Amino acid sequence: MVCSRCAQENPPGSRFCSACGATLAAEGAPGVRKTVTVVFCDLVGSTALGERSDPEVLRELMARYHAELRAILERHGGTVEKFVGDAAMAVFGIPQVHEDDALRAVRAAVEMRDAVAPLGLEVRIGVNTGEVVAGSGETLVTGDAVNVAARLEQAAGSGEVLIGEATEPLVREAVRREPVEPLALKGKSEPVPAYRVVELLAEVPAFTRRVDAPFVGRERELAALEVALSAAVEGREPQLATIVGPPGIGKSRLARELLARADARVLVGRCLSYGEGITYWPLAEMVSQVGDLGAAVRGDDAELTAFRIGAALDPAGGAVSPEEIAWGFRKLFERFARERPLIVVLDDIHWAEPALLDLVESVAAFAQDVPLLLLCMARAELFETRPSWTAPRANATLVTLEPLAGAETESLVEQLGDVPEETKARIVEAAEGNPLFVEQLVAMRAESGDGELEIPPTLQALLAARIDRLAGEERAVVARGSVEGRLFHRSAVAELLPEPERAQVGSHLLTLVRKELIRPDAATVPGDDGFRFGHILIRDAAYEAIPKRQRADLHERYADWLASRLAEQAPAEILGYHLEQAYRYRAELGIPDSSLGERAAERLAAAARAARNRQDAAATVNLAGRAVEVAPPGPLQRKLLVELGEGLHEVGELERAGERFEEALAVARADGDEHVEWLARVWLAVLRIRREPEGAAELAFAESEGAIAAGEAAADHELLARAWRTTAEAHNLRGQAVQQAEALERAREHARAAGDLALQVDCVMHSVPPILFGDVPVGEGLRHVDRMLAELGEIPAVQGFALHVAGHMHAREGRHGEALEAIEEWRRTLRELGLEAQLATSGTCAWDVCSLAGDWARGEEFLRETYEELVRMGEKSFRSTVAAQLGEAALRQGRLEEALRYTEVSEEIGSSDDHMNEAAWRAVRAQVLAGRGEHEAAVTLAREAVELAEGTDYLEFVAEAWLKLAEVLRATGGDAGAPASEALARYERKGNLVGAARARALLDELPAELTGRP
Repeated sequence: MVCSRCAQENPPGSRFCSACGATLAAEGAPGVRKTVTVVFCDLVGSTALGERSDPEVLRELMARYHAELRAILERHGGTVEKFVGDAAMAVFGIPQVHEDDALRAVRAAVEMRDAVAPLGLEVRIGVNTGEVVAGSGETLVTGDAVNVAARLEQAAGSGEVLIGEATEPLVREAVRREPVEPLALKGKSEPVPAYRVVELLAEVPAFTRRVDAPFVGRERELAALEVALSAAVEGREPQLATIVGPPGIGKSRLARELLARADARVLVGRCLSYGEGITYWPLAEMVSQVGDLGAAVRGDDAELTAFRIGAALDPAGGAVSPEEIAWGFRKLFERFARERPLIVVLDDIHWAEPALLDLVESVAAFAQDVPLLLLCMARAELFETRPSWTAPRANATLVTLEPLAGAETESLVEQLGDVPEETKARIVEAAEGNPLFVEQLVAMRAESGDGELEIPPTLQALLAARIDRLAGEERAVVARGSVEGRLFHRSAVAELLPEPERAQVGSHLLTLVRKELIRPDAATVPGDDGFRFGHILIRDAAYEAIPKRQRADLHERYADWLASRLAEQAPAEILGYHLEQAYRYRAELGIPDSSLGERAAERLAAAARAARNRQDAAATVNLAGRAVEVAPPGPLQRKLLVELGEGLHEVGELERAGERFEEALAVARADGDEHVEWLARVWLAVLRIRREPEGAAELAFAESEGAIAAGEAAADHELLARAWRTTAEAHNLRGQAVQQAEALERAREHARAAGDLALQVDCVMHSVPPILFGDVPVGEGLRHVDRMLAELGEIPAVQGFALHVAGHMHAREGRHGEALEAIEEWRRTLRELGLEAQLATSGTCAWDVCSLAGDWARGEEFLRETYEELVRMGEKSFRSTVAAQLGEAALRQGRLEEALRYTEVSEEIGSSDDHMNEAAWRAVRAQVLAGRGEHEAAVTLAREAVELAEGTDYLEFVAEAWLKLAEVLRATGGDAGAPASEALARYERKGNLVGAARARALLDELPAELTGRP
């Protein structure tokens, strides 16, 4: 068996790799998913070469060609999968992923192109990056990335290196390239972007950071480094300081800040992650910064010092021990430090060879009486190979960098670019305090605009490499943890591992903590240990490496474990999610499991109903929609279609809601499911009221009667509750508040019998309009609020709704500021819960408060927002009333023609059954006509409005109609006293102090003989 980690061949049946110790995949196992970079290289003109060359000469030439390519590819860390004739294919990222695989591949490609030229040959090369499945056997990797790399090679010209769209951002800082015309590649439906490599830029690291990136936070860490520097300079005591942290946390930026503030000479070297002869590479970089080495090492031992340093840089120059090399560099550093304080910077020492680490520790220990600071930067992996680095020493400082605080991260985002607040919040959340992540996300946003925040491929490569460097058992542990999520538990990981590997879970978890991939966290499963991934992207990288077939198995096993561990306390949403993932992966692989889909749907449906009970509409739609998608045809799916339609109605997606109800109706009729059929029919009647109100009340009454008859025959309380709720909707359209309240009470009784808490809450909330605008006095309305809270106050939506009812009452008492604040708080609650349908209509509640306060302009703002949202929803019933209210807002602000147009809209889209709307637009139009001098028509319309209003049960609405008639009569020279007195009597009966004051003010303006008052 071939190890997928190190490619070592192992005897059949082996469980662990003999070379690296990794757990071997079972025969036939699906391998692992990785993002790799694939290189295809082919010889140009090979046919012509064969025709003109002697076979023996050609054989020798091709052997040298193949050997040269293999050597170059393997030197850069690539794995050669095959040579087929003149073509070679190699993969970078197998057996181990590196964050710079793409750059390694491009460097190898350019080197291959140049290396074959002396042989009199030319090649063309394609390089592409993408996700593949890596396994053992004849085919190392499979995936579209391989196909595209091959097509890029075929499209390349002689001596050309083409790289794919996914490779380009991973190498752009290190490669000069130019785009080519998008390529029409075989097997691809759309042209594929590609780039021609023009030039490699020398000595550019895989991830180039902004040198000018702002310095944010880190004051405490900087102070610790300054103390070490001060000890070295002022006390002439050489110091070793190490900055430790995960990739991107800001190690280099902190070092640069220290160097910028220091008055010292600086030598810098960077450890390389791969290559030949790299042991002393950082020291060679420093020597290149010195200039003339001979001149730099003056003194009695200058010749010996130069010899030993030279031997380190050129091993062919002589046999010198590591201790002697360390002595030579110590002498060099001491020589410079005596002239001026010296800071020796060594970056990425977690890549360093043991000999270099020995040298650094030797210099730190034996350098004497010089102002020298050895400043190192490393990831926590350093301590795995060199645990002694953490040992307390008098002249050693260890600075560990943690993520930036939230405010610091926000500050960094602001300094890096002009980012909208919403995008800034998403970046802060996604970056989780990692400065590199912030910079990359801001840069990605600058390139792609304000769409969805995407994770830059550079970060994905960086994190995937960290995961892939783990030992096989550690990777298995972190993969199992990723299945549970960002937060996971020790027992769950153990459960998902093979039995023989479970005993070591605890030690592997501790190792992962030390490597800063995970950290301990509070457990949510009693009696267990909890852990959290250090960053959500680390979890994602670990999860993405799991093949989909294995993901399906692990998700199902995790759901079973959680259900058995927590029993009835297991969250339905979490169980549903894991079963859903298991079902989806199996379906995607062509092996769907309907029983698994039904289990997932049952759990998701339970979670959707819980969300509905707490009035979380957005969650209801999400969960019910997912449940519908995985449920097999049958009773559960039929019922879920209705529940999804109801949720869509609540979030204002009326068209989509109708589609779901129609679908439910069709399958219910086909399957003989009378219960679901009637539920769908009464819901479609409600939608008819919303979308096409003319004649909708009659249809709703008819459908409700049929549903009630069917429900009573079957003792179906769920159907009876929904049917009576639909009856209430029809009464509401006709302004029949008393009958509406009676129907709601019947609906509530049946909802209670059916155990439908959400419908009970809905009935309570919709029973309030008669209290707000009917003949219930203001004081009694406030007491109703107290009763509502006592009964259902634990539900956030009810709390907000009760607050808003109190706001309406306070507005009638003249407490407008307090009232509007209550309405706004309720609107915030609706927004948080995703109750878009209620939110859309709530603007009229704010209008009610503003109109009572005489703040017409602000009230109009609320109405316009409401009107636009109702247009988007395709709603007409409520919008017709809003149009009439907008007409009044325009009228009160002197815009008569605009007011008239709104009344025309209200008349056009409203229902003739809707007496309140019919009265509302007539009253506004009457005032417009009065203002235009059309007195007779104005009075006629105003009297029609009063007659229509009197046909409703809404006392305040009647009072308003009488008051508007009085205003019209006053404007046209008629007798306004009697209508104004009618309005006053009704306002006083209601306890509406503001309305009563308006009526009195109008009466006070009239001659006494017209009012009958002294």
